[in-house]
Amino acid sequence: MKGWITVPRRGIQISGALVLSAGLIAGCSQSTDKTANSSASPGTAQESAKPKEPLKLSMMNMYYSAEPPKADNEAVKIIEGYTGTKLDITWVPNSAYNDKINATIAAGELPQIMMIASNKSQGIVNAVQSGMFWEIGPYLKDYPNLSKLNPMVLGNIAVDGKVYGIFRSRPVAREGIILRKDWLTAVGLSEPKTIDDFYNVIKAFSTKDPDKNGKDDTFGMYEGRGMNGFQTILGWYGGPNLYGIQDGKVVPDFMTKEYVDALKLYKRMYDEKLINQDFAVVPGTKRQEAINQGKAGLIISTLDDVNAGFNDLTKANPNAILDVLSRITGPKGERLMLFNGGYVGVYMFPKTSVKTEQELKGILAFMDKLADKKIQNLFEWGVEGKHYKVENGMPARTDGKAYETDINSVYQLRYDDGGLVDIGEDAPIVKKYKQMFKDNSTIAVANPAESFQSATLAEKGSEITKIIQDARVKFIMGTIDEAGWNQAVEQWRKSGGDKVIEEYTAQYSKQKK
Repeated sequence: MKGWITVPRRGIQISGALVLSAGLIAGCSQSTDKTANSSASPGTAQESAKPKEPLKLSMMNMYYSAEPPKADNEAVKIIEGYTGTKLDITWVPNSAYNDKINATIAAGELPQIMMIASNKSQGIVNAVQSGMFWEIGPYLKDYPNLSKLNPMVLGNIAVDGKVYGIFRSRPVAREGIILRKDWLTAVGLSEPKTIDDFYNVIKAFSTKDPDKNGKDDTFGMYEGRGMNGFQTILGWYGGPNLYGIQDGKVVPDFMTKEYVDALKLYKRMYDEKLINQDFAVVPGTKRQEAINQGKAGLIISTLDDVNAGFNDLTKANPNAILDVLSRITGPKGERLMLFNGGYVGVYMFPKTSVKTEQELKGILAFMDKLADKKIQNLFEWGVEGKHYKVENGMPARTDGKAYETDINSVYQLRYDDGGLVDIGEDAPIVKKYKQMFKDNSTIAVANPAESFQSATLAEKGSEITKIIQDARVKFIMGTIDEAGWNQAVEQWRKSGGDKVIEEYTAQYSKQKK
């Protein structure tokens, strides 16, 4: 389209290596310490300087495991010992987390450290602007780890240009394809390099009996109601990351030709029954189940999910082989969307429970030590002798199940970018996606409106977003055509969308000056 500008993240200097762990779940990675590393073990001068009485800290955080972490969780005990703290952590299931945050704020009984998952929700932004949370930007320079936080991501979490929290770092280009490599071999294809190749693989997985059971019972790709793969495919076509700049204005992705191109590919796959026909109603968790049950050949997901949700696949089919791919060449070359602004959730510090600057500095010192090499390695590898062993001077996983129970269950505590983690003897597929995380940072496309706020979107966001979400599904299913899609976009604009564009564009123009 005329005047269209993409915003690639080339040349960004990321603090440390973007190497996150093998066992990330739900958008999180897992890592731990090569605890035997003498340079970071307890008993150093740094340890001996700790106060005799541990610093008591209260925190709220989420968990993704079936049960909340145990009170005597080994990783938490190690963290407490290393940081000289006693942690009182309220663990909340991820499905109820935002509701719990809202209820806690309403009740006024806030912990000292709050992991805010939806930090850009209007309620949180209003709370920040009302003075509920400490502004910590001016303090970050005083701490060795906090001072190295990625400036780009700090800008993404800012409110009115000020930093009110510590972001939980995630790889900036984390999405890709998880697929059955053995099915590729069965249908006589190699890994896809272009959008046409991608379509051909999905078609072959659907029509060429890749599992050789003589039945027409497989889908090329499995999709859920959140349409997890759509943004990645939009990136392949050259579209923007949620918002882009067109003729000097900030416009949403669905007002671009590239978005319609991605819609047409989905419609083609739906019409030809290459994707599951109930995609609009099934939860996203069913995608991994479909792979495990041999119903589908690939999904588009966070690449590190390959280690989190596919244990049942090899149990049912020992010959199954999974692989990961990330780069597909489209009209504008290789592009991936910058994942969630480079972070997932933000640690924030309420003034009602952190009453003085001295208390804040003590908490920031704890947070800083939470990113030390010892603790990064703890999250990445676990405890030596229990979760890993050292071979040829490198950690190697020995008990994945124990790691998942002891370490992965509390992984949401982690905020570092993995830059200090010891390189270990990972499985080949883990090494592969870790390298992809590093390499793909150069092709990550940013959302230029990431740090902007819109009063109109806060007021009418659910209402007008639903217009587009419903129209997208209707287009794919064929109940509306391209003219109907354009009508939906116009409805969005008249229902408040034009005001959103105006508000975002004003902030973009001010930022450029």
